[in-house]
Amino acid sequence: MKHLCLAAAAMTLATTAACGFDPAGVAPPLSTRLAQRAHLPVIAGSDLSATAIAGPRQLAVGPVIEHGEVVVRTTADGFLLVEDLTLALGDVAVPPGFIDERGFTATELVLHLGTQVAISLPADHPTRARLAGSGRGDLILEWAARDADGRTWPLGPRRAPRLQFDVAVATGTDGALEAQVSTWVAGPAVAVPGVVALTDLDLQVVAAEPAATLPAE
Repeated sequence: MKHLCLAAAAMTLATTAACGFDPAGVAPPLSTRLAQRAHLPVIAGSDLSATAIAGPRQLAVGPVIEHGEVVVRTTADGFLLVEDLTLALGDVAVPPGFIDERGFTATELVLHLGTQVAISLPADHPTRARLAGSGRGDLILEWAARDADGRTWPLGPRRAPRLQFDVAVATGTDGALEAQVSTWVAGPAVAVPGVVALTDLDLQVVAAEPAATLPAE
């Protein structure tokens, strides 16, 4: 399993957010900041891969994550919540002969949480600069198929239930919030029975507050 860590490169991507510090220039505790819901755009370094299996045939699938958002907050009773994770994905070309003779394009791909992820935090979490842990949640794939004639056919949503998500939220060196969310499924994750199954799903998401615009000198 490929684990997503708080790498130094990711920690330096975000710069000070406009409202990230109090007037004295001191960042509030992380759990205090996260008591207010944080909407964090997905940034470079995020990745999704899987293997599609149709009968004896296999196809590596790695759609581009075009944009997305992670929504996190803490609760008064000691939980870190991932309230939302939504990813808009690029099209995936399915070659002729893999499922049908002419091939098609999987399009309008959106991956999102079907249930929030709740992580129980240790008693000393108000003093921690990094909150991390694991929790379970459902992941839903919305999609459509565009055939060789250019017609688009909406397909029903597919759910991967009770996946384990590893989550870490931290304050970067310049005070901006950063979050990393990952999950790995060894074996079938999403399936259309009798047609195709997505297996070995590996999702690694990095999200961070936008960089603040510095005033002109």
